[in-house]
Amino acid sequence: MDVVLRTHTDDPSLAFRRVRRLGPADGYECELHVRSAGFVLARSFWFEPSDLAACIDDLRIMDRDLAGAAELRTRYEDNFVRFDVSARGVVTVSGTATEYSALGQSLRFAFETDQTVLRPLAEDLAALARPVAT
Repeated sequence: MDVVLRTHTDDPSLAFRRVRRLGPADGYECELHVRSAGFVLARSFWFEPSDLAACIDDLRIMDRDLAGAAELRTRYEDNFVRFDVSARGVVTVSGTATEYSALGQSLRFAFETDQTVLRPLAEDLAALARPVAT
C-alpha cells in the first residue's frame, strides 16, 4: 500500500511507498520518497506500530485544533518524518534520512503545505493499522 501526502504538487512531495507489515508483532517497512526544492530522496524507512498509532492520534488532534506535531521515527537511528501545524494552518513537513555506512550520507528536508493534508494523511495511515481480513 502507498500513503501519499496530498500536496497536489510534484515538488514538494512526500510518500510512503510499498508499505508492508513485517509481522504481527513487528513494525512496518516502506520506501520513503521525498522531493523538496529539487532534492530527491528514495530509501528504506521503518517504523513501529506504537509510533504509527501515536502519529495517527497526533495528526487527528492537529487537524481538529490546528496545533501540535506528529512524527514517525526509525528506532535506534536518526531517521524521521515530522509534521508541525501552526494556528494559521501552515503544515511544516520535515525529516532526516541517514545512511549508516563507511561513506555515510544524510539528507535533511523541510517544506510547507496546508492543513488540508492532515485528515487524509491520518485516514491513510489508519488504514495501514487495520488488520487484514483473511
